[in-house]
Amino acid sequence: MLCEKDLEKFLKEKNVEFELLKFENNVMTSESAFNQTKGIIVKTILLICDGFPTVCILLGKDRIDFEKFKKETNYKDVRLAKAKEVKEITGYDIGALPPFSHKQKIRTIVDDKVMKLNEDEKIYCGGGSHYTLLKISKLNFFKVLNYAEVKEISQ
Repeated sequence: MLCEKDLEKFLKEKNVEFELLKFENNVMTSESAFNQTKGIIVKTILLICDGFPTVCILLGKDRIDFEKFKKETNYKDVRLAKAKEVKEITGYDIGALPPFSHKQKIRTIVDDKVMKLNEDEKIYCGGGSHYTLLKISKLNFFKVLNYAEVKEISQ
């Protein structure tokens, strides 16, 4: 299983500025992460689409609009991955999933609202454990996620 140390190593290899923040209380949900940081939360969700994994990244307060998502991606059968699948496919626990540094390269779709944030805006996302968040600028976030597709997928 992967953890915050794996994420840290991955980001150091990418040579981008970031912080891993540790908390006493868990930050497994967007709400708990926001309560701890009062910052912009970006969540990572794993979907199973026509039998294949797809990572979706969107603002913590937003929800995936499955009809928009299907239209944008041409997938027919789309569902949330089960906790066991998240761990098997990405290497991370559900509620700790970072947007990158997974066991394998996975198609990644970022909601256009994330792209609209200011370049120097700091965002908080899954940090590899239930008690860790990654703090990174939007600019560095997209330097690492340079393979991601940007689409309108939220409600």
